[in-house]
Amino acid sequence: MRAVKIRRYIWLFLLVPLLWHGLGCSVEACEACWSGHGSNDERFNRPLADLRKIYEKEGRNALPYIRQALMKSPDPFVVRRAAGYIVELGDTDSIPLFEDMLLALVKGGTSSTFGLGTHDSKRRLTVAHALVKLGSTEIGDRIWEKYDRLDVKRKSEVPYVLNALEDPKLTERLLEIVNRKENHLLMMGALYVMAIGGTTEALAPLRSKVEEWGAEPSESVDDSNPDPPAYPALIIMAERAISAIEERTR
Repeated sequence: MRAVKIRRYIWLFLLVPLLWHGLGCSVEACEACWSGHGSNDERFNRPLADLRKIYEKEGRNALPYIRQALMKSPDPFVVRRAAGYIVELGDTDSIPLFEDMLLALVKGGTSSTFGLGTHDSKRRLTVAHALVKLGSTEIGDRIWEKYDRLDVKRKSEVPYVLNALEDPKLTERLLEIVNRKENHLLMMGALYVMAIGGTTEALAPLRSKVEEWGAEPSESVDDSNPDPPAYPALIIMAERAISAIEERTR
């Protein structure tokens, strides 16, 4: 049992730099986030080229085609371009479509895939970044209202989606995830998003957490919890979040 716990903590320490350098870039802006999912070079990506050509030829009349590409294409580059065209056209009629795509995260009976790194999670993040540019929305509140009912895979996406939506309650909600101690990976994800989107309101609570976690044993003594927090890794993430917020808000 002790060997299993040690391996888990080693894996978590390896995960810290992955979270910090790999998952953290804006899905809309970072090419590396899409690596391994095809090319954005139109010479080798015909669907991407076709989408541009129909947009340039048809303009707003191409919106039905663009929306289908957004919803159905398995290519993240096509999805991102389709979302960008909808924003360029200022197509507020697409807002209900965007919201429905995001609400798949909290609805049952959907064929969507869930969890960070899946195609559909990347699609949702692209949609969230685009939606906020089309106007204010309360979709973040609707997602958060269902948070307690979600499984861990769906919950892992929520902080990133709320950040993309520029949720005004983002910091409050991230701190709540951390305080629940439900799952150490959810806690680490919340701390990571805190670093890229949290406000100065998080600083005092995070410093308090660092002090609290520093006094905790390195292994949980509560055998009823199959997924105890890994405090050393959490301290690293919290300290990095504090540093990032301070640097961003100077």
